[in-house]
Amino acid sequence: MAKNWSRTKIKNGICEFTLSSWNDFSDFIDTEMLDYRSYIYRGHKSEEWLLEPTLNRLVKSKTKANLKEIREEHLLKFRYALRGRIQDSVKYKDEDELWALGQHNGLATPLLDWTSSPYVAAYFSLIEPREESGFSFVYTINKNSIDDFRDLKIVNPITDENTRLINQSGLFVKVLTNQDIEKMYRRKYKEVTIDFEMIKIKIPNKDREIALRSLNRMNINHNTLFPDIQGASIHCNNEIEIDKKQT
Repeated sequence: MAKNWSRTKIKNGICEFTLSSWNDFSDFIDTEMLDYRSYIYRGHKSEEWLLEPTLNRLVKSKTKANLKEIREEHLLKFRYALRGRIQDSVKYKDEDELWALGQHNGLATPLLDWTSSPYVAAYFSLIEPREESGFSFVYTINKNSIDDFRDLKIVNPITDENTRLINQSGLFVKVLTNQDIEKMYRRKYKEVTIDFEMIKIKIPNKDREIALRSLNRMNINHNTLFPDIQGASIHCNNEIEIDKKQT
């Protein structure tokens, strides 16, 4: 079977694949990614967006030392602001567990969302409307390679209150520097031209609606990924957009 995607050469450990259509996504995952079991995925709406956490975006001009001070003060303020709002604050003495709680409740954090499911990542890359002539992106990196970086850390919370994280097969990459992850990978693997350390998958925006309908059939939608009232509401709104009545 012919492969309906093109690829660039591996440069700095990074390779880019461009799919011809959404229908090729499943074939791509089942062939190119089948044996890459340690890889994690992130949906990205635009290549112009850097792989950086929300806290870094808020304090863009800060040095690494300044960022550390801001991060510590920000977390302390959040800890105090939570008083009376969570049942068991002892669970959140670990700062990464506390960051994870804040991440899915609107707090700017040093965490970046990833998932072990390429289809969940694809959903997040496509859920918002955009120019049909462009592409949405799914980034995938080798989870094991995170150990090669002093300023990156995998965070996989063990507390059971964050049902969104569970339903999204989610985990986080904690960024302890003011650099974005792609730039860090390019520098770390500057001479790598054979092995994949990061892959960028380009999905045509023109197929957005059919992709969302396909993912909805797989039970990947806001209703399942966000098991709360807000998720149910957004799911119903999205159903209006992607529903195609059969005649």
